[in-house]
Amino acid sequence: MLIAGLLVSLAAQPQEIYRWVDKDGIVHYADQPGSPDAVRVPYHGGPPSSADAEPPALYESDRQDGPPTGPTYESLRIISPAPDEVFFGGDVSVNVQLDLDRDLRPGDTLVVFVDGQRAPAFAGLSTTITGLARGTHFLRAAVTDEAGSVVITSPQINFHLRQESIAQPPTGPTLRPPPPKPKPKPATPPA
Repeated sequence: MLIAGLLVSLAAQPQEIYRWVDKDGIVHYADQPGSPDAVRVPYHGGPPSSADAEPPALYESDRQDGPPTGPTYESLRIISPAPDEVFFGGDVSVNVQLDLDRDLRPGDTLVVFVDGQRAPAFAGLSTTITGLARGTHFLRAAVTDEAGSVVITSPQINFHLRQESIAQPPTGPTLRPPPPKPKPKPATPPA
């Protein structure tokens, strides 16, 4: 009984948890301070309560001055073109369609990058890109804030522009020669 009473009293005591951000911007929590900048976070052995205050920001970039500017974005993806889609022709127009989980916040801008270069500005969630050379191209979309900082980015996809063969008959690595014709069977003499 005595041991059980000691264990219960130890569990009821508040525990010390420390929070710090390392040089790579990764947030750490531990029962021992792992950095001189570690801040003690109140912890009582259960889920955090509203009485547990948020620890102070360690870096100026963690601080938010003024009211929040609205909900953050959770997903941005490229719907069209499909990954590894192939377009044929000399002057191809590539239709780019994006999917953003919510409307743009005031001051935010949607941008598209083709081969690392920013495409011309557009309105809405679609645009058309022209004037691309044949070959493989890389496409990525992003939402930027008023300061030009990236808020969210889509996964990068690639697509391919090919030119049709002008050879007659068409040749190329994707064309296979016709199968050989079967040889006629020799006639068997009547018995």
